[in-house]
Amino acid sequence: MPKVMHLNLRVDPTQYIPQIRDIPGYDYIHLVRQPKYMINLPLLNERVHYLSEIFSPKEYVKKNKIALLHAHHGQLGQLLLPFKEGTSLPLVTSIRGRDATLANQPVGYLDGMKLLFEQGERFLPVCQYLAQQINMWGCPADKIRVLYGGVDLNLFPYRTPNLHDSQNIISIGRLVEKKGHHILMQAFEKIRDKFPKATLTIIGGGELEGYLKSLATQLNLGTSFRLLNHVPKSQIPKLMGQADLFCAPSLTSSIGDVEGIPNTIKEAMATGIPVLATNHAGIPEIITNNQDGILVRENDVEHLAQALEFMLLNRHLWESYTISARQKVEQNFDQKKQLFLQAKYYDELLGGS
Repeated sequence: MPKVMHLNLRVDPTQYIPQIRDIPGYDYIHLVRQPKYMINLPLLNERVHYLSEIFSPKEYVKKNKIALLHAHHGQLGQLLLPFKEGTSLPLVTSIRGRDATLANQPVGYLDGMKLLFEQGERFLPVCQYLAQQINMWGCPADKIRVLYGGVDLNLFPYRTPNLHDSQNIISIGRLVEKKGHHILMQAFEKIRDKFPKATLTIIGGGELEGYLKSLATQLNLGTSFRLLNHVPKSQIPKLMGQADLFCAPSLTSSIGDVEGIPNTIKEAMATGIPVLATNHAGIPEIITNNQDGILVRENDVEHLAQALEFMLLNRHLWESYTISARQKVEQNFDQKKQLFLQAKYYDELLGGS
């Protein structure tokens, strides 16, 4: 069984573990830069290694019988270039969002990416939008294969949307600017008079936690608003199941950071929760407006408030939206199918069938 050496940012459940450890027909080594990035101890095993402890890439590759290299962000692809020297191993690099922008990147990042485009064999952006971005930067089109991230459909079974009178809105994601939670909170405040029973729950942790709590006080959201952090990933399906409406108000941040396609959108669509999101980056590739959800302009409080009101007043549309959404996820974002597709992309490079 061919062995792939994967380098990703951290070892934790949010870091696409199946795309490293569950590829059909492939063994793995799970590399992170330093021991401090070994975040989740239950995921520690003898196949977790540290880049900082490798002194001779060529000897390491030979000793561990590596057949292929896979970096799971653009900046990590640059770190794996030395492993190609003297080994001729194919290098695959996933592109996930910020790595296709200059947002908060070090000096020389774009030059490093251009070198990576020249020397790397395959690039796997997580959506067509990011594929176009790296192509504009100079990545040859014949090296690009879009690989959507998949959802474990067993963890997110479909249930018919709640058509009763509860009005629980949920949003899940890191508390950073590009997630747009501050826009959602302002839009929610605008509809509260018409929907006094409505609630808004934001789940996530991050640098904007203090700001969002202050904003909630400023907007006088009171008990209608909850901010939950440190929620285990295993609890997300249960919390989604309690929601009536999912909102992903993603936007391009002030420094140019963008999304690919948030996994939480895929999970909500799989579960049968009506989804309202922004026309941002790769999101229109999963949501067709007025067919399997609603799309609004990003960074637009008024438009988002209007869409929230529309969704809450037109519950009769929810079931058709969610059936279409579940079909979309099953067709294009099923984790099992996407892992087989990833294996196929490896096979292309290694001469497999």
